[in-house]
Amino acid sequence: MDRTIDDSAPTTGAAPAQPVHRLFAHLPRADQRRWAEVYVKGLLTTPGKKSLRRMAASVTPSPTASQSLQQFVNVSPWEWRPVRAELTRWVAGHTPVRAWTVAPVVIPKRGSLAAGVHRRFVPGLGRTVNCQLALGAFLTSGLGDVSVDWQLYLPREWTADSRLREQARIPGSTGYTDAAGLCLALLDRLARTTGRRAPVVIDPEGHLDAEALIEGLEARGHDWIVAVPDTLRLALAPARSADSRPPLETVRTLVRRHASPRTDTRTEHDSPRLGALSTLVPLPGGDRTCLLVGEWTSSSVRPDRTWLTNLHPDRHFQAGALIAERAAARAGAAETELGLHDFAGRSYAGWHRHATLVSAASAHRRLGHGGCPHTPHRTAP
Repeated sequence: MDRTIDDSAPTTGAAPAQPVHRLFAHLPRADQRRWAEVYVKGLLTTPGKKSLRRMAASVTPSPTASQSLQQFVNVSPWEWRPVRAELTRWVAGHTPVRAWTVAPVVIPKRGSLAAGVHRRFVPGLGRTVNCQLALGAFLTSGLGDVSVDWQLYLPREWTADSRLREQARIPGSTGYTDAAGLCLALLDRLARTTGRRAPVVIDPEGHLDAEALIEGLEARGHDWIVAVPDTLRLALAPARSADSRPPLETVRTLVRRHASPRTDTRTEHDSPRLGALSTLVPLPGGDRTCLLVGEWTSSSVRPDRTWLTNLHPDRHFQAGALIAERAAARAGAAETELGLHDFAGRSYAGWHRHATLVSAASAHRRLGHGGCPHTPHRTAP
């Protein structure tokens, strides 16, 4: 049963900040809507770690505010998906979206009680860490990457163990889905919410099965750009049709033999240098002709990353520009700064609500609506 949130939430006769007010308008209780604004303002204004106690102290002098924020995000049964759908429509309506970016975000954790926490090798760190793995969906525009939806990866032990499920309050309808499947589910929701498509950009960063992603993207009819591992096997596309199928080779071999930064794909940026060649991707139903792009951001012989895209040749310039942007930006960096990693709760629903509020704060900042929503102080009792 839901515990009643402290009715002493900040009150004001002035209208709340319209963007944030719009996102949480569906919440059934006025005190929930007010605490949503307090939470977002706390994320935007609290320096350093965004703990509930620090956020409450930075926004209101009420001595019970941190407890009320804890109840709001962990206990109060409000739905986060309507907020994310409205956030998606809000962002898409205020800035031209060039791509949908889906990215894994590793959240280091101490202990083993938070929903989905597990041991994972992180290639970017070169070591195994105790962490959660989140998958974020971002709308990419001239404002950068703005997060609008999330999935939290739950390893099999978390979905199969009734004790762990109860401990993290994982809904009975939530079963095991691999990380690639969670990414595709994010894209399905984006398509339903927006009613339109944009090129999908994904760097698995060693956490997602690139082949499963490509098959899923093809099956859904998406235009896509996916970073692929050196071990993926492709064939060099022949210059003209041939009866015999060219042999499969690894990405590492194809790039070493046939692509170099000297065969540059022009972009708006001086860096990175991109070397490209046409390849055949073995997919169910027949081979697909795609472009393989090596990305060099240093003088090394091997590319730093290798990308595969099914964009039409007329749009290869667009593909090069989006790949160059990925080299200069990291999806999720703004959300990390705004406290995505700082949630101390253990529940599955609490994590999703916190991530939703972080995305609301990030969009509020990116779309230029001042520093934070207006939430006046309440006089302390």
